Amino acid sequence: MNFAFHTGHATSGTGKRIIGCSLGLVMSLVTVEAYASDRSMRCGGHLIYAGSGRDSSSMYEVLKKCGEPEGKHGDVWVYRQGNVSKMLTFRRDGKLQRIESVRI
Repeated sequence: MNFAFHTGHATSGTGKRIIGCSLGLVMSLVTVEAYASDRSMRCGGHLIYAGSGRDSSSMYEVLKKCGEPEGKHGDVWVYRQGNVSKMLTFRRDGKLQRIESVRI
C-alpha cells in the first residue's frame, strides 16, 4: 500500500516517521480484528456460554450441544464454524471460561 500526502510543504523526517507509525497502528488494529473473544457460541439451535459466573456451560453441556471438537489440546477445545475457528478454554472445574474466534 502506498499512501501519498500532499500538503504543499516538504515532508520532514519526523513527518515521515509519524505517518509510518500511524500506518503501523492501523495495520495492527486490522490484525486484532481477526481475533476476537466471545461470550457465547451457537451450536445448531443451542447456545453455550463462557464466563466466570454460574451460567457458564460445562464440558458436558458443550459436548451435548456441539458434539466432539475437531481438536483437544488440554483444557482448550477447537471447533470450526465456516471460516472461523472457535477455541474454547475451560477452567479446572470444567466450566467454559473463554471463547475465542480466529479467522482462517
